[in-house]
Amino acid sequence: MVLRVIDLEKFRILYLIGGVLFLIISVTGGAWWELVGGEVSKPVLYVGFSPFGFQAELLGSQIIKPSPLMIALFVSERLLAILGSATIIAGSLLHGRTWSRRLLNLRPLTMPIGFGVTILISIIAITSLITRFVPFIAQVLPDLREALMPYSSQYLTLNLYPLMQVDGFVKISITSRFTIQFWLALLSGAFCLTGMVMRKRETKLQPPPPPPL
Repeated sequence: MVLRVIDLEKFRILYLIGGVLFLIISVTGGAWWELVGGEVSKPVLYVGFSPFGFQAELLGSQIIKPSPLMIALFVSERLLAILGSATIIAGSLLHGRTWSRRLLNLRPLTMPIGFGVTILISIIAITSLITRFVPFIAQVLPDLREALMPYSSQYLTLNLYPLMQVDGFVKISITSRFTIQFWLALLSGAFCLTGMVMRKRETKLQPPPPPPL
């Protein structure tokens, strides 16, 4: 097996690394984006989200349970990710087959990019709707969008006056971030993208076939 990998073209090795890495991420699961309120080791509020699942806990108890439709979507996304990474691995190893290149794909790149864009758009849209239609919450949590944006803030400012008629603010520790699983998925996509670029370059450098006699 090791000798077979050594004999592969460079672009196939890159695809193979990306496919194996994405397969591990797809099988093991874990949140790609998470929101933690309080201490990270023992959070008061935890929200974790990925293309394969959703989790929301308050004081260690589940507060939102995914609907059967959401569960079906999560399972289908996981199966598609496993299938996509498996085809990449197969296409990388079957270098003696002319059709093997058709198995190579960029799903490890498109999925994390699409997920990241979806998270950012969702945060902007949800906080905008809250600000417009629920002004009370907007007054209590004036920096809600800033706190939810990944890495933009570590505290959520709570305005005490609308709640207790007391002039003052309390800062709550909030951590919103993309997790290591997300960055590893993006890294696997970068390997596949680099492999695609190298494959196209090698195809252009190949001499044209001899003319028929």
